[in-house]
Amino acid sequence: MRVPGRVPEVEAAELLEREEQLGALSAAFGEVAERGVGLVVLVHGEAGIGKRALVRRFCSQAGGSVRVLWATCDPLFTPRPLGPLFDIARAVEGELREQVEAGGQPHEVARALMDELDGRSSAVVVVEDLHWADEATLDVLRLCARRIDSVPALLVLTYRDDGLHSSHPLRSMLGELPSGMSARHELPRLSVLRDGGAGGRRRADPADDP
Repeated sequence: MRVPGRVPEVEAAELLEREEQLGALSAAFGEVAERGVGLVVLVHGEAGIGKRALVRRFCSQAGGSVRVLWATCDPLFTPRPLGPLFDIARAVEGELREQVEAGGQPHEVARALMDELDGRSSAVVVVEDLHWADEATLDVLRLCARRIDSVPALLVLTYRDDGLHSSHPLRSMLGELPSGMSARHELPRLSVLRDGGAGGRRRADPADDP
């Protein structure tokens, strides 16, 4: 069952050939926790490559004491403004929920989200499938990314990069991310898939990574 704002409870699959990316996520969060300065990490790759499985494993390894807020963008022809942020808003209540439910302006929602993350222990905020995000959500994340160093949070954004046309609004947002506070990690194809399979081993993410 999917609980808004929480890490999805999906049947675990074997995580293959992702030690490097998993280590990079853990190192980024360790830096956030040590310095109290936020970072943005982008996880991208083609459909079904294992983005969700990787991030879910990272969140589970971070420990139960770490606050994790999880939002998912849905594949809709007419995305609801701020749609994925409803997941987080329902989990945290307070001003953020009020702003999101009232359809607040992106700068108001961004401020409420940053306030929610400020002054607390280190947190992880995940927004997955950003290629399906509405433009208001992208504006909120753009504003938060520019100021991520002011809060102790790791902002993890996942997206498909296959078929992302040159005029897609996500490309504009990605191009504006502060280089000193963000890192990108592309998930390559697994060798067991490139080589046509090996002994029936399962792929990293069983059909749950759009």
